[in-house]
Amino acid sequence: MTTDMTSPDTDAGAMASSADGANGSMAVALLRITLGVIILVTWWGNVGNDFYTADGIEGFINWLFTAEEEGGNGSSLGFFQSILDATVVPAAGVVGFVQLIIEGLMGLGLLVGGMTRLASLGAMGFFAILFLSYFGGGEWIWTYVLLFMAALTVFMGWGGRVLGLDQAIAKARGASPAGLLW
Repeated sequence: MTTDMTSPDTDAGAMASSADGANGSMAVALLRITLGVIILVTWWGNVGNDFYTADGIEGFINWLFTAEEEGGNGSSLGFFQSILDATVVPAAGVVGFVQLIIEGLMGLGLLVGGMTRLASLGAMGFFAILFLSYFGGGEWIWTYVLLFMAALTVFMGWGGRVLGLDQAIAKARGASPAGLLW
């Protein structure tokens, strides 16, 4: 008697089926929830410190590229500073408001497992920007590499399909457009 490993009628087949990615896993769901909590706790602290205002955004960018001896971070990527100075600083108020909304929704989406794949893509971009922002300065930048990889794992592991809203949405609506929403 042979056992078909792809058959959902066998325990091994059920494990293979759930391990194919699109069904998610408990481990990835726990990672997703942890990322959501990290983002929301940071977001809430930033709200309390008026970070998402024009002055808050501009002050942060100035601090990033001010030398450590002068009380700043001492970031060293001049090209990235030029990009921020040319794009973010002139519209700091709008950027702060947009970041307030996007960062909050991203953290909430990861926490509850709603639109998880889109939220995890956003988180990867967010952590990549933070890596570049802090590069060469006093901050330990490898934290952002770890957070980026955690968000990538959530994206690749369909993190919202277990303990998340995405599971219910996928059952009710089927596959999402381009596989990015749920």
